[in-house]
Amino acid sequence: MSDPPQTDSPSAPKKDWLNRSKAWFDRKTDRVKNALKIGAPTTRTPSRAAFAASTTDIVLGQSASNQQDTLLRPSPTHLRPVQSFQDLTAYDATHESNVQIVPAPELDPVFDDPDATPAPADVSEIQSPGEAPSDGSGLQTATKPDSASPPLDSEETIPGLIDDPSPSPSGVKNVLKRSWDFTQTLLMKLPDVVDENPVKVALGLVKLVSEIKEAVGDNMDKTDQHIASAIGQLAILKDEQVAKWRSDGPEVPRLDEFTRTLEGELGKLRRLKSEHVLEKIASHEDEKSAIAAIFERINEGRIQFELYTNLRVFKAAVEVERAVMRSLPSELQPSHMADHRYYIEGKERETLRREACTPGTRTGTLDRIVNWAKSLSSEQTFWLFGPAGTGKTTVAYTIARFFEATGEADGAITLGGNFLCSRQFDDTRSVKRIIRTLAYQLARKCEGFANALNQLKNFDAVHHGVEAQIRDFLVTPWKEHLRASGGNVSEHYLFLIDAVDELEDNGGPVFLRGLIEAVNASHLPGIKFFVTSRSNPDIVALVDSFERKQLIRLQDVEEEEVRMDIGTYLDANLPDFRGSLEMVQIKDYADTLFICAATIVRALTLGDLEVEDQKRILQKFISAKLKNATNFLDGLYEGILSEAFGSLDEEIFSEKLCILHTFLCTAERTSMSVVSHLLASQEGSTSFTPKAVDRVLIRLHAVLYLDDRNIVLSYHKSFTDYLFDKGRSGRFACDQSYRHRLLAQQCFSVMKTGLKFNIANIPSSFLLDSENSNLDHAIEQSISPGLSYTSRSWFKHLSVTPCAPSDPFLPTLADFLQLPVLFWIETMNLLGCRGQCDPDLKHASTWVGSLAEAASFALYFSGSPASASTPHLYLSTLSTWTQEHTFPHTWRHHFPKIPQFRTLGSESSSALMQISIPKTGDGLAMSADGTQIVCGFQDNSVRIYDSSTGDEVKVLHGHTDVVLSVAISSDMDHIVSGSRDHSIRIWEASTGKELMALRGHTEMILSVAISADKTWIVSGSADTSVRIWSMVTGEQLKVLNGHTYAVLSVAITLDMTRIVSGSSDRSIQIWDVSTGEELKILEGHQAAVWSVAVSADGVHIVSGSKDKSVRVWNAATGQQLKILEGHTDSVCSVAIFPDRLHIASASDDQTVCIWDLSTGNILKVLKGHTSWVHSVAISGDGMRIASGSGDNTVWVWNVPGLKELGTQEEGHTSHAIGSPSAPDGMSIVSGLYDTFTSALGPDALASKKMEAFEARKRAIYLVAVSHDGRHIISCGEDTSIRIWDASTGKQLKVLEGHSDIVMSVATCTDGTRIVSGSQDGSVRVWDGLTGQGLRVLQGHTDKVNSVAMSVDAACIVSGSADKSIRIWDGSTGEELRILQGHKARVWAVAISANKTRIVSGSDDKSVRIWDVSTGDELMVLDHHTGCVFSLAISADMTHIVSGVTDHSIRIWDGITGEELRVLKGHTGDVNSVAISVDRKHIISGSDDKSIRVWDLGIGKEVSVLEGHIAQVFSVAIFPNGKHIVSGSVDGSVRVWAINPAPETSNKADWKLHGGWVLSEDGDNRLMFVPPHLGLSSPNLVRVFPPPEYPPPTVDFEQAALGPDWHKCYDSKCPPFTHSPPM
Repeated sequence: MSDPPQTDSPSAPKKDWLNRSKAWFDRKTDRVKNALKIGAPTTRTPSRAAFAASTTDIVLGQSASNQQDTLLRPSPTHLRPVQSFQDLTAYDATHESNVQIVPAPELDPVFDDPDATPAPADVSEIQSPGEAPSDGSGLQTATKPDSASPPLDSEETIPGLIDDPSPSPSGVKNVLKRSWDFTQTLLMKLPDVVDENPVKVALGLVKLVSEIKEAVGDNMDKTDQHIASAIGQLAILKDEQVAKWRSDGPEVPRLDEFTRTLEGELGKLRRLKSEHVLEKIASHEDEKSAIAAIFERINEGRIQFELYTNLRVFKAAVEVERAVMRSLPSELQPSHMADHRYYIEGKERETLRREACTPGTRTGTLDRIVNWAKSLSSEQTFWLFGPAGTGKTTVAYTIARFFEATGEADGAITLGGNFLCSRQFDDTRSVKRIIRTLAYQLARKCEGFANALNQLKNFDAVHHGVEAQIRDFLVTPWKEHLRASGGNVSEHYLFLIDAVDELEDNGGPVFLRGLIEAVNASHLPGIKFFVTSRSNPDIVALVDSFERKQLIRLQDVEEEEVRMDIGTYLDANLPDFRGSLEMVQIKDYADTLFICAATIVRALTLGDLEVEDQKRILQKFISAKLKNATNFLDGLYEGILSEAFGSLDEEIFSEKLCILHTFLCTAERTSMSVVSHLLASQEGSTSFTPKAVDRVLIRLHAVLYLDDRNIVLSYHKSFTDYLFDKGRSGRFACDQSYRHRLLAQQCFSVMKTGLKFNIANIPSSFLLDSENSNLDHAIEQSISPGLSYTSRSWFKHLSVTPCAPSDPFLPTLADFLQLPVLFWIETMNLLGCRGQCDPDLKHASTWVGSLAEAASFALYFSGSPASASTPHLYLSTLSTWTQEHTFPHTWRHHFPKIPQFRTLGSESSSALMQISIPKTGDGLAMSADGTQIVCGFQDNSVRIYDSSTGDEVKVLHGHTDVVLSVAISSDMDHIVSGSRDHSIRIWEASTGKELMALRGHTEMILSVAISADKTWIVSGSADTSVRIWSMVTGEQLKVLNGHTYAVLSVAITLDMTRIVSGSSDRSIQIWDVSTGEELKILEGHQAAVWSVAVSADGVHIVSGSKDKSVRVWNAATGQQLKILEGHTDSVCSVAIFPDRLHIASASDDQTVCIWDLSTGNILKVLKGHTSWVHSVAISGDGMRIASGSGDNTVWVWNVPGLKELGTQEEGHTSHAIGSPSAPDGMSIVSGLYDTFTSALGPDALASKKMEAFEARKRAIYLVAVSHDGRHIISCGEDTSIRIWDASTGKQLKVLEGHSDIVMSVATCTDGTRIVSGSQDGSVRVWDGLTGQGLRVLQGHTDKVNSVAMSVDAACIVSGSADKSIRIWDGSTGEELRILQGHKARVWAVAISANKTRIVSGSDDKSVRIWDVSTGDELMVLDHHTGCVFSLAISADMTHIVSGVTDHSIRIWDGITGEELRVLKGHTGDVNSVAISVDRKHIISGSDDKSIRVWDLGIGKEVSVLEGHIAQVFSVAIFPNGKHIVSGSVDGSVRVWAINPAPETSNKADWKLHGGWVLSEDGDNRLMFVPPHLGLSSPNLVRVFPPPEYPPPTVDFEQAALGPDWHKCYDSKCPPFTHSPPM
C-alpha cells in the first residue's frame, strides 16, 4: 500500500474530511445502535422494510465554499454496512479519490444536540486530481486517474448470487480456451449482462466476475485484480428489500442516478469492444487501466447509492430518538417550575426569589461541594443542613448553575437533574414530582438512559409512590443503560434536590427514605446526589442512617466566614449604604442569618423609598439588642410588624392584627377576598373591606406576598413560627385555638347567608351533572370563593376548638342541622367534595350528637349513583331514606313534591352504601377512622376503597394467588395481607408500594394481625402454625406450634402481651408473646373456629364457628361465659365494638348480627347480602360496620346508638318516619308505621326475632313452566323441588329426596313426569301429579348440572361436571348412551322437540350438537369466548341460543351451525336463556341481577326487567308468550309481563335500569332507588313465595321533575329555626 499523501497535496482536504467523517460516523453509529438495539432484535426494532419506506436523506453540514448542504446517502440493507466506517464508505486509505460527495439542497439538519461532534461540512466541491465536474445528475464522475489503482485491501465473499442474465460457467471456459486473460474475457461476455434493473445488472457483473476468476485462476495481473475487486463491491447491493421499493418511493431518484452511471460506463465498455480493440486491450496496460477506471466509477456510483440508503437508516433512528424525547413530558409530567433554569417573572419572581450566591460569598462551602462532585472516588451523597434563613437554597441554586454551565466543558460531571422544592406552588411541593422530573432532565442529557426509560415503559409509576418512582424511573433504566453500554461508567451526573423539608404532607422523610434505600441497595454508579434541608429531626435521623455521605451543617460554618459573606451580599444589594454607619448596623443586626439580610434588603428595596425613609425603617429594625440567631430573626420580624402597625391606635391595631392572623390560620392558604368575606361576616363589622385587607398585605410586603393565583403566602415559615409562639412574638402573637373558633363561627355565618336550595340553578333533574355543559360556569357564578372555602373548611376549624357542655356555639350547630346541612351537602357535591360530608359531620357529632344522623344521610347520598345528579339529593336520596332517624324525615316535610317512595319492610334498611367489587373478596378490614376499607380478592389483588364514596382508591398487585386476609395498622400507614401463595406482604398504604414479602409458612396464610405499636405481625396458616414477624425487618421472630389443623384466625391483645388463635381443630389457644409459650386452650366449639377477636381491655375473647355459634370467653381464665345462638349457618367472622359491650358477627346465612355482649341478646339483624358474609369490620368510633360477601359486594351499615338500640322496645318491622327528637336531641323515639306488629305480645316478638333467621331465603337455581302454563316448578339450594300455582302463588307440592343442591329440573308436555339433577350426582324422576319419587338414575361421577326431557317423557338427557352427557330411557331409567367429547364441565343440555338432536354447552367454551340415536357428535360451535352456562333450542331446531360468561348471548343456525348474531347488553355472566314458542323473543337472566327481553329476529334489546336483588340464575317463558318466570339467588321466584298490562302490580309509565327509574322512552332519569330496597320494574306480576311485606312502590303523580324539579321545595318554610343548645 502506498504512503498516504502529504497534507499539502490536493487530496489533503479530502483526507481531513475523511478523518472527521470517521469520527462523526463512529459516534452516530454508537447512538443508533443504542437506539435500535442492533444485533438484538426486539419487537420495538423497526424492520428494514419499515426503514426503507420511511427514512429520508441526512444532511451533515454545509460546504465552507458554497454554503450548500452536504448529503450522505445510505442503502436500505441491514445495518451491516455501518458496523464500521470502512464498511460504510468502502474506502481504501490509499485511494482517497474513490470517495464521492453529493450536494443536496434544502434539507433540515438532523442532529441538534449541542454536544454532538460536528459533521464534515466543507467538502461538497472537493475533487480528486483529474476528476471531472458533475454531470448534472448529482453524481460526480472521475476522469482517468494518474496511475493504476492497486487492488482493494479485501474482497467480499459473495454467498448465493441471484439469478441474473450472465454467462454460464461452460461458456466462460470456452472463451478462455482462446488463452484470453481476465479482462479480455470480461469484455467479451459483457453484452450478456443485461437487465432493466440496475441492481440486477450490478449483481450480474458480480456473478460473471466470480465465474471468470474461478476459470482463470492465477492468470490475473494487478489491474485484473483491481477490476475484479471493484466489481465485487457491487455485491453489497444484494438485498431483498430492493425488490419491495415502491415506484414512487424516495429511493427511486438515487436508483435512477445509479442506473445512469451504469449505463454510461457500460456503454463505454461496449464501444471499446465494438471498436475491435480487444487484442490491443489485452496487451496494453493503459487501455486496461481505462477499463479499470470505468469499473471504479461504477463502484463509486454504488458507494453514493449505499451512503444514501444507509444514512436514511440513521435518520430514522434519530427520529425515533426525537419521538422518545417528545413523548417524555407527557409521560413523566415533570415540574418545570422546580428546575433552576425556569424563567421567573411577574409575581412568581416575588414568590421564588431564586438568586445565586453573590460573587465572593460562600466560597469555602461552594468549593467543598464542587470538589466532592468532581471527584470520582468521593461519596455518592452530599447533605447540606441548616436552620431557617441560612441560605441553603442560594447555595443549591449556585451549584446547579455551576454544573449546568461547566459540566460538559469540564468533562468530570454534568448536572443530570435538579429539583428546587418550595411550598409556594403545587408543582414544587409535591414529593411525587421529584423523581419523574429528575428522570426527565436526565433523559434530555443521556441518550442511553432515555432509550432505556422508553423501552421499559413503566410510565404508570407517575401515579405511584416515591419508592416505585425511584425504582421505575431511575434505578432500573439506569442499570439497563449501563448494561447496554457494557457496564462502562463513562458518564457522571449530579442530581440536586433542594429544601426537601418544604415538601407537603411531611414528604421529605418519605422521599429520603426511598432515596436512601435505592442508593444503599443499588449504588447507582455514575450518579451523585446533593440534597439540602432544614435540620428536621426525622430527616437528620434518616441521613445518619446513610452508609457513605458527606455533610455540611451551615450552622457549624465559622461565624466570621458567614458574616463576611453576608457583608458582601449586603454591599452588592444596598449600594447606597456601602461604607456607611447604617451598613455596619445592618451587618451587625443580620449577624449570621442570611434570611435576615435578605428580608432587610426586601423591606428597604421594595417600593420607591428615598434613602432617608430607608434609614428610618432600618432604625426600627435594629433598635433591639439581641443575643442569638433566633432572637435576631425575632427582632427583625418585630421591627417589620412595628413598622406596619406600631403607629396605629389600639382598636385599629387589633383589626389589622386580626387580618394578619386570619391569613395565617385559614385551613388552606387563601385569597384576600376570602379573608375579607370571612371577617366581614362578623355582625356589625365594617372594617374588613377588601381594600383594608389589601392595605395590610402592602404594609407586610417584606414577609407576605400574593402568588399568581392571588393567594396570600409568607416568604418563610419562620414568620408563622414566630407569630404562633407567644413567648417570642408578644403582643403580635396569634392564639390559634381562639382564632380557629372565630373562623368556625365566621364559616357558619357565611354559610347561613350563602347556602340555599338549587344554588347553581340547575335547569333539569333529568341530566347528570356531567351532562350539564353550563354547570361549571354556574357553580363559579353562584358559589363564591368565600362560600366555597367555608363549606370545605368549617370542620377543620371546629376540630381544633375545645367543646364545653354549655358552649355558646351549640345553637349555631343546632340551626345548621335543621335544613342548611342539606343545602351544604348539595353545595359540597357541586364542589366535588361529597366524600368529605360524612367524615366532617360524623366527627362534629362530638359537639351535637344528632349530626351523626346527618352524617349517615350524607353517606347514603355520597356513596350512591344518585350523587351523579345533584337534584337527586332531594328527588332520590331524601325520598328513599328509610332509616329510623329524626332529621331526614323532618327535612322531607319541606319537599312535598318529591317522588313518594313507600316501603314497609326493607330488610337492608340500615345499609348506607353498597360497593360493587370486581371479584369475590376473602378478607376485609376498615381503617381506625373509618375512611378506608381494604379487601383481599381472588384475582390476587388487594384493593383500597374510600368508605365515604365507594370509589376504588388503589389496587395493590404482588401476590400470585388468592388474598385471604388483610389488616390495617392503627395509624393507617401500612397494610398487611396474607395469601394462598404462602406469603405475607407489607404495603405502604399511601402509595400502594409493596415494602416486604415475608416467607416461611409452607401453606396458605389464612389470617394476619398487626400489633398496636406496628412493630410486629402475627400470621396463622394452613400449615397449623402461628408465626410472629418483625414488621421493620421482615425477620421471622417466633413459630408457635400447638394446633393440629389449620389456623383460621389470629388476634393480638391491645397490650401486645398475648396472641389468640382459632383453628380447624375446634380449639382456641392463647399464647405468650414474649416466650411463645401456650398459656391456655379454650375448648367448646363443635366445629372449626373461623374467627376470634379480643376486646380492647383484653378481658373478653369472642369466637365464631362453623357450628353456627358465637361464644364469649374470659381471657384471663379461659372460662366460657356465653353461647350466642341464632345464626343458621357457619359464623365466618366476629368483631367487638370499641365500647367493649357489643359484638358483630357475619355468617354464611347471609346476615350480620349485632349482639349485646353482657346479655347475649340479638339487638339487630342486618340483611341484604345475597350470599355468604365472610368478613365484618367496625370503624374506630363504632358508628359504621363494613361487611364483605360472596355476592361481590361490600356493604357499609349504619349503627345507631347501641345503648338505645339495646333498650328500645323490640318489634319494629318498619321504619319510624317523621318522629320528633327527644329533648336532649340524641335519642330516637318510635313513630309511625308501627301497626304491623303492634298487636304482637312479648312471646310473639321473640318468635318473630327467630323467624328472621329461619326465613333465610335459599337460592333458586332453575325455574320451569308446565306446558299448560298452570304451574311453576322451582329447585335450588334447599335440595327440594317445589311446585307452585302460577295464578295464585300458592305452593302445591314439595318434592324431597336429593341430598344436595338441585341444579336443574324439567317436565314433559302433559306434566306427568318431572326430572331433576343434583349436585349429589343423581338424576331423579318424579310423578308430576303426586310428587312421588319414581326412580333414581345413577351413573354420573360428579355433579349433575343440567337435565332435559323429551316432550313425551320417553327420553331423559343429563349433563354433568364429569364432562359427559348421558341419555336415559324415561320409562325404565336405563342408561342408553354416554356422549363424550367435551373437555370440561357440562353446564347445559337440551333436546329437540322431535327427539333427534341433543345440544350441550360446557366450560370448554363450546356448544355441541349430537345425534340422539347414534350418539355421534355432529357439530361443534366454538366461537364463544367464555364458558357456556345455558342453552335453548327453538321448537323447529332452526335456532340455538347460548348464554355465556363473557356476558354475551349468541344465536346460531341450528341446521348449519353458523353464528347468526351476538347480543350484548348484560354486564355479568349470562346464566339462563329461553326462546318463546312463537320464536319472537329471547329471554335472558344474568349475574347483573337483570332479566332482558330481546327481539330474536333483529337481536335488539326490547326491555330490561329489574327487581331481583341478587343474580338471576334461571328464566323461562309461559306458553302464551306474554309472561316470564325468573329464579334468583335472592330466593324468590318472580312472574313478569313482557309488556306491562293492567294485571301488573305497579301501573306506571316508567322502567327500571341499574337502579335508575327512567321515563318510558328511557330518555329521562326520574329518580334513583338503590337496588337493595327491592323496587321492581312495573312489569312485575307476582313473587313466590309471597313476601313478608308488600313490595316497595313509587308514586310520581305529585312529583316535580325535569325542568320543574326546583318546585319540589317549599321555600315558604324558613330554613333556619333556633333550637336549644344540644
